[in-house]
Amino acid sequence: QSLDQLDNSRLMSVSMDGPNVNFKFLELLQLDHAENYGGAQLVSIGSCGLHILHNAFKAGFSMWHVDKILKAMHTLFHHVPARREDYVRITKCTVFPQPFCSQRWLENLPVIERALAVWPSLKLYLDALHRKELPNPKKASFDTIETAHNDPLTIAKMHFFMTVARTFDPFMRKYQTNEPVMPFFGKDLAELFKVIIYSIWVVSLVAINLSAYILFVYLFISFNCF
Repeated sequence: QSLDQLDNSRLMSVSMDGPNVNFKFLELLQLDHAENYGGAQLVSIGSCGLHILHNAFKAGFSMWHVDKILKAMHTLFHHVPARREDYVRITKCTVFPQPFCSQRWLENLPVIERALAVWPSLKLYLDALHRKELPNPKKASFDTIETAHNDPLTIAKMHFFMTVARTFDPFMRKYQTNEPVMPFFGKDLAELFKVIIYSIWVVSLVAINLSAYILFVYLFISFNCF
């Protein structure tokens, strides 16, 4: 009955956000469209591709536990006025970590940017704890942050997280909309792939050059030893 109120000649696109009821609506719409237009079907691009991007990003970064670090940074000071006061007093910083979104990972760009911004202050806070100038929080979030603090690659991991999120951010902003933007999807997706592939190619080239340099140094030292 709802389809009877639609003027299919003016229909440009049908968008959905994932629930199965939308798939049923699409199925009925396809049947109605085929009946009225000689078997012609609407072009179906599947369910929400943005969720796939979020999940792919999650799968790539879960192994580094960046999400646990970001959650711990926010949890450590969230709704704990005394701890926040100690943090401000020790670091002279009034900026705190932001909450991490577990469902839409690519929307955590502001979260990772804030985390990197406050990381030096957080290190000052940890140093004060180690000097026993402040009471030990004795929380799992504190243990997570301390583990990250002791990992020399934590900052590199967070910067890589931020770089990839920034790469996808314009694409996500453009296509997370109700406007009919699918005609531009192919071109924009190709441009996004180019950026990603170029980044991988540059990193690979640097790695190859570094390996060649190390080999040259090794041969040079070996030659001079003899």
